[in-house]
Amino acid sequence: MIYSTHVLKLFTRLHDQLFKLREAERIRNLWKAFFFLMLLTILTYIWMAWLGLGTDPISMNMTEFNRTEYELYKAWFMIGRIGYSLLLFFGVLLIAPLVFWIMFEVPYKKTMIIQMNVLLIMLTERITWIPLMVYAGLDWYVSPFSFGVIASYITNIEWLIYFLGAISLFQILILWFQIKCISFLSTSKRGWIIAGVILWHMITWAGTAALTHYGTFLVHLLTS
Repeated sequence: MIYSTHVLKLFTRLHDQLFKLREAERIRNLWKAFFFLMLLTILTYIWMAWLGLGTDPISMNMTEFNRTEYELYKAWFMIGRIGYSLLLFFGVLLIAPLVFWIMFEVPYKKTMIIQMNVLLIMLTERITWIPLMVYAGLDWYVSPFSFGVIASYITNIEWLIYFLGAISLFQILILWFQIKCISFLSTSKRGWIIAGVILWHMITWAGTAALTHYGTFLVHLLTS
């Protein structure tokens, strides 16, 4: 059986598509979807950077820069966001499938297709950050869809706020989606799959919190 990669169909016809994916001996249009999603990811982060999301550390010191210095910092910020978008993309579509292949013996390319849907959910979450930042002045880690709001009221520890801010309703949806799909494709025990997927996400949430914490510190250091 040949499975033609249709990313959106996994959302609308999940069980049917998972059955076809499990039985597939060949996969078609995988790399076409791969490069399309890469472009979409880069454009999403360019859009966010263009609107100024995440530029607070630079904007706070704007009066200390001449115009050339400020524009240079903005250019480096844009390059950094493109780099981060590629880091996210390759992490979701190449590294995560490798981890799940090792842990649950799910075919690598089939896991990539699952992760393509995960990436779409993540990009949707990032698009929701735009109106929250532009109109409400809320950064991503205090989005009303995340636990960062609660964390900001009970602690002043930045890393913990970032960590809990990385846990959102979108991330919970991703957890459910991955567990559902991997359980269908893998012969591993469901309890092991649940534990493994949650552990993987805890590692990525901790990494996101660390990148945010030390990235903000680095920007302050460079602009001071």
